[in-house]
Amino acid sequence: MDEVSRWWRELRNDWPEILAMCRRRGFLKAMPDLARAVFWTSLMIMLFIGIIACDVMRTVWSRTYPLSNYHLERNERRRKENSLLRLLERRMGDPISAHGTVHPQRLHHDGEKTKSIFSRLPPEIRRQILISAFGDRTMHMDLEYRPPFNLVDKKPYEGWNFHAGIRTENLTAGSHLDEMSGKSRAWRWFGCVCHRYDTDKTPSLPYGRRCNYRWAHFGEPDTDHCLHGAGKCSSWPGNWPVKCQVGAMGWMLSCKYFETMDVLYSTNTFHIASPALMKSMSVLFPSHILANIRSLELVWQPKDLPIIEGFSSGQTNLKHQWPVFPSLSYLRISFKRLVIHEVDHATSMVWPYDSKRLLSERLHNFLLPQMDDLIHRIAPARADVTVSCAKWDWYELIDLALLESQGKEATRMQRADIEGLRCWRIIPIRRSTVSDDVEAGLPSAQSREGYWIHIPIGDVRFDNWCKLMPPQWWMMLYRTNQIESRWL
Repeated sequence: MDEVSRWWRELRNDWPEILAMCRRRGFLKAMPDLARAVFWTSLMIMLFIGIIACDVMRTVWSRTYPLSNYHLERNERRRKENSLLRLLERRMGDPISAHGTVHPQRLHHDGEKTKSIFSRLPPEIRRQILISAFGDRTMHMDLEYRPPFNLVDKKPYEGWNFHAGIRTENLTAGSHLDEMSGKSRAWRWFGCVCHRYDTDKTPSLPYGRRCNYRWAHFGEPDTDHCLHGAGKCSSWPGNWPVKCQVGAMGWMLSCKYFETMDVLYSTNTFHIASPALMKSMSVLFPSHILANIRSLELVWQPKDLPIIEGFSSGQTNLKHQWPVFPSLSYLRISFKRLVIHEVDHATSMVWPYDSKRLLSERLHNFLLPQMDDLIHRIAPARADVTVSCAKWDWYELIDLALLESQGKEATRMQRADIEGLRCWRIIPIRRSTVSDDVEAGLPSAQSREGYWIHIPIGDVRFDNWCKLMPPQWWMMLYRTNQIESRWL
């Protein structure tokens, strides 16, 4: 269609020259050229009409034929939505695992009756053992509409590890069945230990988090490929694929259920990239589990889940109180990485951005106010919150605006504990939000002073040699560049 449009424009531009030639040479002498122009113009008109007719016929056929791609994709969307509604409408006490119903009270009493050696240990020692076995790690929590993972127990080649035994199989777009295995799509849970880091290069942080390092291309949350079967499993101790798995279900079925659940949720960081979870987690999980979670790592894709819809399910439930995670101590929100000429749905602009002024307006008037409300829904005021920018352009404009509006001391630009740079953003006071919260009986959004705006180390866009400098030199050079840019 684009090629036809180009030919049509060329013919239309040639007609003034043909008419001028007729006037200059005379009608009879210009008759051959005129006839040729009429022929090609008529042919292009017929071709254009034919293409439009074919498009109309194809559209009508796709709407009427029940096995067309249009109907198959629509049925797949309906199947996906209906199955998610059934999942959300289940009773809150029902299990969310694939291992059948788990009755914690019965497990607790059975464990007391058995009087195992483990149950006779002091509680402090039992907790240390459980933390060594199931705690201080970053874990993936996933709920996606997909076929079951193809899990393998043997390596296809020596030295080739599939993380958690996941061997990915490609699906045809919009297909209900996997053509290779014949397995149907459904909403499926999956969890595993995150192995995107090299243990010998990444210092440990609280709640099983890791400090990223320079030139680690897949060390950030948005570049994690663990659920695609890729990871740095060889650098982690233990036997493959057991070391990639959580391994807590068997222990909970045979021993202390509540102690294990407390360690599992309160000492680990949960990496979540599922739009379904980031919208409906408050409906899918009981409140006592949400209250136990201490650390979250979210990967946001505004194309799949707008920020205003994040953790919005359950708002109409009178029993539900914000924030969703009342005991949360650490929260990091990252944005899915952009590729060239892709629409950035967080700012409704195409990357690379062609207007920094427009980008700054979208960030400060559209994105950041939505992030303020999202953080208010997720985390309590005492939680340490970090928002990682998708691109250096974001961080550059946000930090410059904060420096001008808040001042150098309040902006507090510094090296981040997870590597990279960060600056402090003070949440502006919005009286409408405060009054709405007071009327609803909820804590005020302004109880939180602010949160960190962060740029990962791999996205810091100084000269390459600048990455070899100590971090305090980066900040000095960055501030110098910012000050100079305002006078250019």
